[in-house]
Parts: sequence; C-alpha cells; structure tokens
Amino acid sequence: MNKLDLEPGLYVNIFKVNKPDNLEVTVFTTSASAYPDLRDLRSWISQTGLKAQVYRAGNHVFGYGEDAHKLASKGFQMQKVRLFDHPGWFTRLIKESFGDHLKNKGYRELGGKVGMTFYEPNYQSAAGGKLLIYRGYYIRAIYLGNHPNYVFGLIIDCSWRILDASGHLLDTSAIKQYNAVTEVAQIQGELLPTNQINPEISRLRLRNHILPFVTENKEFALILGEKINASLEESPTRIILGV
Repeated sequence: MNKLDLEPGLYVNIFKVNKPDNLEVTVFTTSASAYPDLRDLRSWISQTGLKAQVYRAGNHVFGYGEDAHKLASKGFQMQKVRLFDHPGWFTRLIKESFGDHLKNKGYRELGGKVGMTFYEPNYQSAAGGKLLIYRGYYIRAIYLGNHPNYVFGLIIDCSWRILDASGHLLDTSAIKQYNAVTEVAQIQGELLPTNQINPEISRLRLRNHILPFVTENKEFALILGEKINASLEESPTRIILGV
C-alpha cells in the first residue's frame, strides 16, 4: 500500500512534472528544409549506435542526447534554447527520458503511436506456473496551458500482459483454456477473493499500483548532453468541481 495520503475527492491519473531549474539547454539544430523526412536521419542514428534523438520543431530540427554533438557531420549546429519555448519538444523529451529511466531499471518497452507501455521484469504466475502475468504501466506525456505558464505531466495507467510458458501472448479465449480466468482476474484486482466484481477497482489500482510506481520512479534525468533532472509530483491531479 502506498504511504501517500490523499484527501477525499476525485482524481485523474495525471502526475505533474516539476520544472527543472535550468530552463536553457544545449541542443544541435538544423533547418527543417534540410530534412523534410526524418526517417533516413533516424535510421542513420540507429545504425551508427548514437545516443541521440531528433525532433522537428517548427522550422527547425532539434538534435539532442549524449551523442548529439556528432550530428555536426549532418549539418547540425550547437544552439541554446529555452525548454518552455518549445512545449511539444519538451513533452517528447519528458516521455523519452522517463522511458529511458525505466528501461535502465529492466522494464521492457512496447511502443505505441501516442504513448508507450513498460512492463516490469518480474512476473506473477497462474495456472500452476503455466501462465506468466506481467504488470506494466502505460505512459503518455502531455502539456496544458499557454506560454509561459505551461503545465507538463505524465498520464500513467496500469496494464497487464499475460504470456504462456513459451512466451506467447494470450488473450481471454486462450486463458480460458487454462481454466485461469478467475485466478488472473483476482491477480489483476478485477475480482475479489470471493469471486465478486471489485467495485473499487479504479481506486485500488491507483493506490496499490500506480502511486507506488510513481514514488519509486519520481526522479529521472532528461536525456540531454548535460545533466538536468526532472521529477514527478507524487500526488495525482485532483479535480475541483465548481458550482
């Protein structure tokens, strides 16, 4: 159980990202017209094993990361930019940096078009060890508000991945063949030990899974060439209802 005490109210699973002290950072930039399609450039970065990322921001392409200086061979030049002048890029930077933090701890990533899901290296077993149940977390970065008062956050939700002993992903129909639907649902918290539907599944998922995950991973480094840290608020966003 998470030690954080929440006041009564309605919450959404958005966790505010605290702004780093250093708002001006070093990146490498080039004109967007030089790279109308970033796929070839990203392929070159991957093939050469560089620890660098690129992102299109308006009329510029930003190169950032530990090896971003090596993009000079591709026409990039060093430049100082303010993080909050480019909220779309900073949102991307938050997502990638938090993802790298999790992967360094052994989490496995499954990417998506908008967000990413990261699964813990450990698992629980069901059906006498025939099923492996991995707990994961869906991550999506967002920003709200207007310049210069942007608020950045991470949407974090709980996810599950069920595999057989050979590592094959199973759906509900496959799980039925192991007579383990009830056992799996109890592990996920959807059913109570009495096999009744858990009416507090949303609250318990937040308290027992998401909040401890945030507490354990609230500090992470931004993937820039310089050492800049960011942190998550441990309390989720509280909804205030007006009258």
